[in-house]
Amino acid sequence: MTANVVAMALADERPQHSERRDQLLLVARAIFAERGFQATTMDDIAKEAGFTKPILYQYFDSKTDLYREIVAQTASTLLTSLSAAVSTEPSPRAKIEVAFRVYFDMVVTETDAFRILFIHSHEGETAAELRNLEAGLVSFVEPYIDISISDDHRHQLAAGVVGIAEGAAAAWLYQQAAAGWPAPSPAEAERLAARAATLAWGGLRAVQRD
Repeated sequence: MTANVVAMALADERPQHSERRDQLLLVARAIFAERGFQATTMDDIAKEAGFTKPILYQYFDSKTDLYREIVAQTASTLLTSLSAAVSTEPSPRAKIEVAFRVYFDMVVTETDAFRILFIHSHEGETAAELRNLEAGLVSFVEPYIDISISDDHRHQLAAGVVGIAEGAAAAWLYQQAAAGWPAPSPAEAERLAARAATLAWGGLRAVQRD
């Protein structure tokens, strides 16, 4: 087979490989969201996706590898969206407020991903995945706390802001679960963001300079 033919064959296979991998990630995300990490098996994922388990293992070495890819994908999408949204805002306060809106919009529209993070994320070997995302969010928020305070103090406040967002998101997810997962209203994300922003800024206004 000539080099050109090999290249054409690979070009044909790559889109299919990528599409199948994305399909497996979506199926796995839905199952992890429903059952949690421990209760989900690779057999479950392969069966739901319509593939054999050996095919699934061609794409992911283990269930943990698959889970971590889902969390990493969620974290990357969230942080990229946050960075893009705040880039056009003029002030630190405006940046944090728009960040809340982006965050809760993703919570409401990507519910399975956040069910994994906040309802099933503290299970055994996967417990560190949420911590890694939290660390990334704290680092994102820190530069926008525009107060003359020490770096340690700023880091603690940024962690508090992230905690407000995570706590509100987790509470909303549990409320949705208790209600049987009704379709959220069009203004749900905006309402959640406004409540969290009000709480965050009420606390930040009271911070004393170091």
